[in-house]
Amino acid sequence: MTGNEIRVKFLSYFAGQGHRVVRSSSLVPGTPCQIDVVACVALGDRGFNGKAWLIEDGRVARGPVDASTGGPGEDTPTGTFHVLSKDLSHRSSETTDAEGQPSAMPYSVFFTKSGVAFHGGGDVGNRTAGCVRLANADARYFFNNLDVGDAIEVVDGGSADYAPEPGPSPRRGGGLLGL
Repeated sequence: MTGNEIRVKFLSYFAGQGHRVVRSSSLVPGTPCQIDVVACVALGDRGFNGKAWLIEDGRVARGPVDASTGGPGEDTPTGTFHVLSKDLSHRSSETTDAEGQPSAMPYSVFFTKSGVAFHGGGDVGNRTAGCVRLANADARYFFNNLDVGDAIEVVDGGSADYAPEPGPSPRRGGGLLGL
């Protein structure tokens, strides 16, 4: 009998005795986010100095990477979201570039109905209109490793000073134990 089978039998026994089984959750080591998410964002001060992580099998696969987010009045929302869609070469409907054309938002991964997304393009040091801007290489990695439906958590990061714990490189796939 595996450890998970023992755990399931143990919890089932107590549930059968009228007890409520509460799903436990913990933080992904080296991040401020829950273990059941695939991407994590810690907002920085007024849209500057944010951090982002890609998480695979409960471990940091990439990050922390620099992220800029929305500033006052265009705040990036906090909470848990799910990837709604992806667009390899999206153009902004909110901002324009120096030529007056819609700003390039390559590798967009949308996670709110109002259009908030991870994306590349522009200077990571500049605030956004509410999105999470990453360096192009990081945005491409997130784009290639996030799927529609994946959970994303955005938290108020305070200092956003996190570092991944050392360990073996995680593999994509598999599942997490838990009810």
